[in-house]
Formats: sequence, structure tokens, C-alpha cells
Amino acid sequence: MTSTVISQQIQARQAIDAFLADIQLTERLTEFKEDPLVLSCTRKEYEENGLGYVSIDDARLIEFITDRHRELAEKIREYYTKKFFWRALSEVKPLSDYRRRLINLLENRIRNCKDQDCGIYYKLPYFYEEDVVYEEFKKTLKTDSISSLGSSRQNTMLKRLEFLKTSSVRQRKCKQIRYWFKDDNNFLYGIELTSDNPLLPIFDDYIKDRSTILFETRITEDRIDNMYFYKLYSYKFVKEQNA
Repeated sequence: MTSTVISQQIQARQAIDAFLADIQLTERLTEFKEDPLVLSCTRKEYEENGLGYVSIDDARLIEFITDRHRELAEKIREYYTKKFFWRALSEVKPLSDYRRRLINLLENRIRNCKDQDCGIYYKLPYFYEEDVVYEEFKKTLKTDSISSLGSSRQNTMLKRLEFLKTSSVRQRKCKQIRYWFKDDNNFLYGIELTSDNPLLPIFDDYIKDRSTILFETRITEDRIDNMYFYKLYSYKFVKEQNA
């Protein structure tokens, strides 16, 4: 390689470095006049009532805020600050950056928010709604651990399950509907379907029309946070003669 080529490469590298140095990557900063968590709770109900999609900094939300939204925001704030505070004390490993950022937002009631902060506020009412369901399961079912069912991942089995309830979670741009069941031993089982699945209404009617459902299924062990359960896959309904 000649000295001329080396010199050209050095000059090119310097030009790139200078270009990158001039770029300032900044997040948009939004200043809220109202508690962003209150706005997020209001926005969730606003959309669920079919009033259209709005962001949490939309001025139209202000007139829809009620005491109910403020009370819910305080419940959410108390729930997550306590949850992660005790987790930080009881666990050896430190909290993740996301959870530390979340606690800072809630404890200090931050209103000057970067895009990432707005995203946290936006999701919290949905996370809380889901977590309340899980807390109920933890109180009444065996979710601390699960007993392995051996080669169940390969073998199909018959499982009679009692339907409990549904919950929903937003994963990126896709909304998941989770159906929850229990068996005679009080172990928890779950099925996940996307909200745009064309068979969802049929599945929903079938499940909710029966006290128990007999599945032919494979299962795998799964966990959400500290809640253990079995997930059904490759399943089908077993028609019973008296059904």
C-alpha cells in the first residue's frame, strides 16, 4: 500500500470523525403542565371509549381528567415504587436501567420528559392492569414454582382446565390477548393469541361458554416476572359427548 493511499484513508477517516462530531443526537424534551401519569391514565380510557388515538401530550386530554384518573395514577405510582424498592433490597443484582429510570420518574413526579420517559408513562397503565391480574393469581394459585411434567414438550397430553380470565399486553406494535386457566392442582396455564387473529371471537365464545375445557395439547414451562405457569401450544379442543 502506497503512502498516497494511506494518506487518503487517513484524510477520509478524519472527515468522517469531524462529520460525526458535528451531529448532536438529542431526544425531544416535552414539558407537561399536568402529571404525565394522570394524562396517561386519561388517554387510555379516552381511546378505549372510541374517541380516537391521542398522545399523552395532547391538550384535548386535559378536559377529560377526572378524580378517578388521579386516584388510579396514585395507585400505579405507589404500586411500582413499592414493588421495585423491595426488590432492590431483597435481590443481589441491581435494578435494570429501565426500572431505575421508572422509579425516578414516579418518585420525583418528573414532568420534563424525554421521549423514553414519555414511553414509560404511556405504558404504565397497561402494565399495571396486567400486573394486578398476576398479583391475584399469586395469592390463590401455585405460581412460586412449577413441577416439571417431564417430556411434555414432545408428548401430547389431555388437560382439563378451568377458565379464569383474560388479560392483555402490548408487545411492540402487537397486542396480545392472554387466556388464563387452572388445573385441579391449582397450577396456572396460559394461552396467547394476537388481537388481530381472525379466530379470536370463535375461540373466545368457546372458552367462556364452558366451566371447564378439555385440551389435547403440548405444554412448556414459562414465567412472567416472578410468576411461573405452563404455556399451551399445538393445542386443540377435545369434543366431549355431553358437551
